[in-house]
Amino acid sequence: MLVLMLFGALAYFIPDEGIGLGNTGYRIRWFSVKHILDGCKSGEPMVQARSGINDSLAMGSVVAQDSALYTKIDSLSADSIGVVASLKEDSIVQKLKMQYPSSFKRMLYSFYRKIESAQEDNKVIRILHMGDSQIEGDRITKFLRERFQTNFKGSGPGLIPLYDPQKQFSSVWITNKGAWSQHEVYKYPRLIKGYQYGLMGKVVKIDSMRKSRVLVSRSYMAQPKASKFYKSRLLLKNIEKPFVVKAYWGDDLISSDSLETDDNITEVSWTFARAPRKFALDFECEQSPLFLGMSLDSLCGVAVDNISMRGQSSPRLDKTDTLLYKSMAEYMDIGLVILQYGTNMVPTITENYGFYSLTFYRQLEILKKTMPGVPVLVVGVGDVGRLKGGKAQAYSHIFKIKEAQKQAAFKAGCAFFDLFEAMGGEGSILKWVTGHPKLAMSDYTHFNRAGGKKVAAWLYKAIMSDYGDYVKNEHFVEEKQTILSSN
Repeated sequence: MLVLMLFGALAYFIPDEGIGLGNTGYRIRWFSVKHILDGCKSGEPMVQARSGINDSLAMGSVVAQDSALYTKIDSLSADSIGVVASLKEDSIVQKLKMQYPSSFKRMLYSFYRKIESAQEDNKVIRILHMGDSQIEGDRITKFLRERFQTNFKGSGPGLIPLYDPQKQFSSVWITNKGAWSQHEVYKYPRLIKGYQYGLMGKVVKIDSMRKSRVLVSRSYMAQPKASKFYKSRLLLKNIEKPFVVKAYWGDDLISSDSLETDDNITEVSWTFARAPRKFALDFECEQSPLFLGMSLDSLCGVAVDNISMRGQSSPRLDKTDTLLYKSMAEYMDIGLVILQYGTNMVPTITENYGFYSLTFYRQLEILKKTMPGVPVLVVGVGDVGRLKGGKAQAYSHIFKIKEAQKQAAFKAGCAFFDLFEAMGGEGSILKWVTGHPKLAMSDYTHFNRAGGKKVAAWLYKAIMSDYGDYVKNEHFVEEKQTILSSN
């Protein structure tokens, strides 16, 4: 009773905005009586909606904001405890942008400059969207790709593996003839000598010594821009015996190449006056090379590649040949990397996720060394729930996981997008599953098509939120140069 009375007194006397501790920037916060009564009346799970970086980490905790690490974000107060039922659609995301250290802006402006001039420079600038099963099947990437290609030109589904037996990649259909196998960096045992898994973290091999075929055909599920490609680049490694590649546009043979032995990266490319509905490659070999992937792009513009790694909490760059990884990155002209992991850390419940922050930081450091000067955006884990006893429940530790990711991102000089807050904070996934429209699947983890489209819109908006300032800055520099040259 004494404990309850003490808690009640704290709830009664401490105001909603908390009590400031001098000029330190710290505030002590506590649930108000109104919050408690509203939570009891609603019958919803007692979940605190964390709506901004100034909100408390937990009931009664103390929080400080490091202004040097963040772009300016207006705070958003949460007047209820329930599962984001009171939050208006998109009200949170209007307050959130990419958060980053000041050093990141130079790299971001470089990315803007590249995609803006891609058509004039006759280049394809690539955006790598890497993540766990949350992005599998091109679920989020295809909508992000469509926005970039609509606004900055480009077409095609981007970099694809040559073997997709489960039809996970929905933006193009890949059909194989012959015996094929796929080898991923995150699967044991790692059978690829020297861990040469390349940019996609997976390679494909032909297991039969007869003729083999890869047929690429348009998917009715592809977005309009992704459904058409005008250039294909086949990337190979370790050609140890003569290797024949024949290409078909529809049923017509358009080329036949005999490749000599080579340990380096080998490219065979084709350009098309009209986008093919079907494009096939026949292979004849005594020993299979490593198929690093095949790009399906336009002749210039932006390409957005989906690189999904089911079951992983990081890109596992420490388990791949970094020299090959760096060579492919330079070869493919990467403009931006988006990392979206964290879902697979949710089952690991602990008080401190410092170990995950350190692991993630090390991955970012490898990425920076293999792609120097390329901006990296870390997308924090979204909210996740679970079914327990037949009832949906929110996890209370997701906040800690995304804070660990944020810490790693800032330490490595990368940007961070707070998907957890954008969704509505703790317990928001329950609303995403049961709301209208439904935005997530019934596993209370993965987004559905509508949810993926929404997240892609948020990511695009966040990435391009500084574009207006970049344009003003570029015009200022041009005007200054004009004045100086005239004088």
